[in-house]
Amino acid sequence: MTSEPALTLFCLAHAGGSAHPYIRLAADLPDRVRLVPLELPGHGTRVREPLLHGLAPLIDEVVRLVGEQREGPYALYGHSFGALLGYEAARALTTLGTPPELLLVSGRNGPTEPLSHRPFHHLPDDGFVHGLQRIGGLPEALLAEPELLRFYLPAIRADLKVVETYTHAPGPRLAVPVASFAGRKDVLTDPASVAAWSRITTGVFDFTLVDAGHFFLQEPEFRAALSARLTRFAKQPRRSPAARGTASRAGQAG
Repeated sequence: MTSEPALTLFCLAHAGGSAHPYIRLAADLPDRVRLVPLELPGHGTRVREPLLHGLAPLIDEVVRLVGEQREGPYALYGHSFGALLGYEAARALTTLGTPPELLLVSGRNGPTEPLSHRPFHHLPDDGFVHGLQRIGGLPEALLAEPELLRFYLPAIRADLKVVETYTHAPGPRLAVPVASFAGRKDVLTDPASVAAWSRITTGVFDFTLVDAGHFFLQEPEFRAALSARLTRFAKQPRRSPAARGTASRAGQAG
């Protein structure tokens, strides 16, 4: 039996986040799913590199990283800011003729929806941190370490600026399945707006709510749901891009 991966799952973190927490997802993923968290310049292990400012250079970097590391079929998964970046990277990769097999997004309303909060990326540090606290946009562990938080603020601010200045550009819809996940207690999302992810694909769409707030990467309910979605995908027959484009859209699933 071959040990080659059936699917590579590239992961993109929330604003200011690093790749490290995503490594822990590997233990709960189906066999033959290879997990590859992507690290952006100025984040995590690449913290000494200059931050990328603006959506276009970030897309270019994700496309480059995926191109260097993909081995056959792959999927993109992103949380919050990472969901937006994953979607736009999927559009770019589709244009290049190397689309993902599946797009997974969490903690964000659909990209065609208006911003869920009043912009605050431009505020001084104290006001910026207060804004992050107000929307639940910071992990509790980071809030407990003020000095560490200050260290991460430039990366969080740069990423949040991308989110808060984003405008969805018209273009062809993706022709791949899209799976979205959201927390019932997340003030940054609402079910109707998360369901709007269905508008950006001609493929199957499904939506899972978990009993959590904005950050639920380590929640057993989410990890089980993510694994189950990837398992269902693995059991589906592979179709050509043309066939995928005619796939019917599924309804909301719990």
